[in-house]
Amino acid sequence: MNSQASVQVPNWAANWEARTKIVAAIIYIFGVISLTQISFTAVAYLSSLLVLLVMRISIKLLLQRYLIITPFLLLMTIPMLWQPETSNAIFVGLIITKAFTSMTVITIVLESQSLDQLINGLAGLHIPPKLLTILILSYRYVFMFLDDIQRMLTAAKSRFFRGSIRISKLRVYGQLMAGLLVKAIERSENMYKAMASRGFEGAIPFTPSNKITSKDIIKTGISITIICSIIILENIN
Repeated sequence: MNSQASVQVPNWAANWEARTKIVAAIIYIFGVISLTQISFTAVAYLSSLLVLLVMRISIKLLLQRYLIITPFLLLMTIPMLWQPETSNAIFVGLIITKAFTSMTVITIVLESQSLDQLINGLAGLHIPPKLLTILILSYRYVFMFLDDIQRMLTAAKSRFFRGSIRISKLRVYGQLMAGLLVKAIERSENMYKAMASRGFEGAIPFTPSNKITSKDIIKTGISITIICSIIILENIN
């Protein structure tokens, strides 16, 4: 997740109080999920995409996020396309559009504020502190785990290892994964000892959220109004 330091979002987006922004995103996503017609779902998607562009968030970054969910979407939708029926194709399009819209909204929330602002906003919404602590630690150590994988692959390639599906190669993959697992367990134990020695009691303290202003309420109200308008228009038609 990029922070404000790397994504230069406009001031009105960066100063949007985290709690109201999260609430707006949740309501928008659930509103999109409730839509049943692909035309109105497409309108909701284009609206979220327009907001993303106005916030100057990278389209390349958004496409990378789409790639994360695409394999799961394919597993869900490809079996439906074996039967050449128009209703199936429309339903598949509906699922994909809703998924891309939700990912676009999530990207807006993640990239228009720092991780600290996001976590403090979640804490302000009374999310259990232990759950937020797990979220922070998971976010931190996912990148370390990815670095370990990259170093492992580099070391393997330096020893002329070439990947394939042969039995001998699969044995090497198993050894590498076992090594990663052992290293992860050791790192978690060392991390816990280091945090316990500093007085860690199971939850990280969070900074109180900023005061909600009238501008924050207006921004959230506009977001909710957009998705409610789309839902009403769909029901009218």
